[in-house]
Order: sequence, then C-alpha cells, then structure tokens
Amino acid sequence: MDTLIRIFRSRKLALSDPPDRSAALPHMDFPITPTMVYAHPSTLTTLPAEIIYEIFTFLPWTSLVSLSRTSKLLRAHAFIDSLWARFVRENVPFQPHLNCHPALSWRELYISLHPYWFLTRNKIWFSDKAHSGGRMTGNLVIVRYDPRRQRIEGLRLVAKHGVHDFESWEWKPEVIIHTFNPKVELWADDPIVKIDPGCYAQHNSANEEILMQTGFSTGVKSMISLCHGLPPHLQSNAMALWPPQIIPVRERVRNESRHLFRGEGHRPSSLSDVSENTFRIRKWVEFGGIGTPLGAHIGEDVMTFSTVPDEYYVATKERPWQGIWCEFLLLIQRAVDDSSGPPKSAFESPLQHHHETTCINRRRLLPVEEGEDGSCAGRLEAIKLTGDPNVPRGEYTWVAEDIGSAGLLRIADERIFKGARVVRSLGHSAARNFRNDKFIPSQLIMVNKNTLAQYWEVRFPSNITASFQTDPSFQDFGHVSFYQRVHVDDYLNTF
Repeated sequence: MDTLIRIFRSRKLALSDPPDRSAALPHMDFPITPTMVYAHPSTLTTLPAEIIYEIFTFLPWTSLVSLSRTSKLLRAHAFIDSLWARFVRENVPFQPHLNCHPALSWRELYISLHPYWFLTRNKIWFSDKAHSGGRMTGNLVIVRYDPRRQRIEGLRLVAKHGVHDFESWEWKPEVIIHTFNPKVELWADDPIVKIDPGCYAQHNSANEEILMQTGFSTGVKSMISLCHGLPPHLQSNAMALWPPQIIPVRERVRNESRHLFRGEGHRPSSLSDVSENTFRIRKWVEFGGIGTPLGAHIGEDVMTFSTVPDEYYVATKERPWQGIWCEFLLLIQRAVDDSSGPPKSAFESPLQHHHETTCINRRRLLPVEEGEDGSCAGRLEAIKLTGDPNVPRGEYTWVAEDIGSAGLLRIADERIFKGARVVRSLGHSAARNFRNDKFIPSQLIMVNKNTLAQYWEVRFPSNITASFQTDPSFQDFGHVSFYQRVHVDDYLNTF
C-alpha cells in the first residue's frame, strides 16, 4: 500500500483532505457516503474515491471479490461496472464494439460465463481425435463469444475443396501442379462447445463435467470438463500425452485413460488448479427423449483439446512465415540454432544425402543475397493439426532446415512462381495408417507471405534399394501442392 501511495504522489495526486466522497463514481451501484468512509478508518478506506478506483484497476477479479467482502465501502468500489468490463474485454480482444447486453452489467456477464473465458482468450484449439473418434485425425476449433446469445461457442474450422486445376510445370514439365483454392469456413451446424450463461453456477465445482446442448442430432450428448496440467517432472516418453512433444505448448495432459477420464483425479480440485490451456469433451449417443434419466452411453469417447501460444503462430516482422495454414498446418519459424526444435537427426532418411548434394550443386548456379529484414532466415517446421489417413495430427508434414542462404536452391523465373525463393526441405511420407514413415527430398517454394508450395521430389539414384522405389508411400509423389495462410482473426467477429 505504501508503494502505491508513493506512485500516486509522484503523479501529484493529493492524498490528504480528500474532496467530497459522497459523489458516486460512474456505474456505481450506490453512492459512497461519509459514514461508509469513516466508520472503520484504515489506510485504504481513507484514500480518495478516485485513488481507490485507480488501485482497483490493477487488481484481478479474485481480489475484487475478496475486497467486496470486507466493508460496504470497498464493496461499492469493487462493484463499479467499468472494472468488470476490463475482464471481459481482455478475454474477447477481437470484438472492439462489444457491450454487456443482453446481460444487465459487465459484472453479471463476466460471472455468467466464468470460469470458461480462457476458451475465448486462447481462441484456437486442436484435439487429439476427430469428431467421429478417429485417432489419425483431429479437429481444429475456433472458440468465440456470441454476444447475441450471451454464449461461448466453439465451431470447427473446415476447408471445402474449391475448383481443382492441373497444369504442367514450366521448370519441370513432367511434374503436375495441383492448384489449391479451398474455402475455409466455420461449421455452425454442429458446435463442439456451447456454454450458456450460468452453467457453472448450477454446479459450482471445477471438478464436475457440464452438460452442453450441442448439435441437432437427437440423442447425441456432450459434456465439457476442465483439466489440470501435468507437471513436466511427472511426464515421460512412455506416457501418452496431448499434445505431442513436437508442438510447443505451455501445458500437457494425459490423453489415454482406461476409464475414459471419469475419475476425479483427471479434473481440477479447485479453480486455482484449472489449466487454461487444455479441456476435454465427452460425447456419446443416448436413446430416449429430452428430460429422461441418463441411460447407457453408446459410442462414448473423450476428446482432449489444447491451444497453441500466440508466439508460435502469430506472424511477426522477424517471423512472417509462421501461422496456421490450410491444410491446417502449424508453421513454426525458428532460428537455425534454436535448441528447442527437433534435432536434425530426426529427419534423416536414406534419400537425404542425395537430396542435399543436389541442392548444393544448384545453389552454386544462383547465389542470392539475403533481404535486409531477415525474414527469410531460420528453420520452418510444418506440423499437422488435423492429420490425414497417412500422417496423423501432431506429426511433421515437412521441414525446411534453413530458408536462408544455406538452404537456397534458386529464385524461380518460371511464370507461375516467378520471383519466389525455392529452398530445400524434407517431406514426411507414410503409407496408410502411418506405416513405413520416412522423410523424402522436397523443395519449398515460398511464393509470398500467404502462399507456399511444396514440390515433393522423388529420385532413385543407384544407391537406393528397390524396396524404397516400390514402397506405396512414394506412389503419389512427384507433384506440387499448395498451402494458403488461414487468417484466424477473420472468424472471431462474424456476427
């Protein structure tokens, strides 16, 4: 308190002989009277009202709740509605014109959806399995606040295939280029998350699962449960964790349970134990009409969700290539010497030596200087967030070890990619169900900050055995595929 007083004195705010404190501050539920101020004098309550308000703007909501229980004066200050508006807006940063309606006040709005505001603050979530329960694929979900219904909702981000065109590559005529024009949109017909006002207040326990009214299919039920993170010292390589270690996150949790996470040990014992980086959804099919007692859970399964910290997918001047890209990849741009990334040995393959030799020879033909902004530097890692039948979610799809001068092959001069940097990379190949996976030679074509292309090159020099040449995981290569950046913020305020 003495420190705060010194701060306000430095701002030339008078702390003695305060002005009339009977005047109510804006949005005050009731005026502050002299009796309330001097009935029980203390260091805090003897301060002017405007300084108490200024102090309260630095406090978290938990401190406001505690102070509101100490005296009528502090209760009046803690209930000033503009203080609670900050808590809502911090969790819904991409709706600048948001107001508290249909709730009667910001405080009522915040309490009605507490403690689930972290879902909207982190906004983008990915799961360990798909809606259908498939373990190779997962979901990418955008969670946002719906001001029309005073509800938190999570919708799957899906990509509809656009018109596919095929053309020959001028630089290498035998290679087919598959143009990619996906239409990315939110699937609003079947929400993954739907949290209505007051759902937590009905249970008032962080350890309980909350029933959600999601979807339109009769008999399909879902419940959301909070999680607590697993401390790093309790994690091991033999443990099934979500997300996998190659995805940088703040917390990890278990994603396997013999009893489908029904035990209370999988959920937090109190609000202070809640992880704001993970949650779970339980889904099942139940026969009977609405309001009937819960019966047998048919096809029950649990999806575990995690979020990616902003620093790993929000593009910056120094790391303009990182982000979320369609086909729903997480692109991470690291410094070449970043020890937090995977070791280079993780990408070794029988084809790698041949690929690197070819790259070096081509690079000698077209030496190109780096840009002054340093944006074309470091390592790019593309990680699948939703997966496919060959390479599952949480695995690399390709890695460009160095997009700077050390990895540069050429500057494209053909029409379709004119002016693009072409750097060496390694693509992750596997047969169906992730069998016989390996990294194969490829080239990353950096068209612009919103478009990338990958040339999956397959060559079989004499030192490569026949078993690799006939491996089914190579059957569909020798082509160019495209990736488009997904602007996540465009889907947060579409009401």
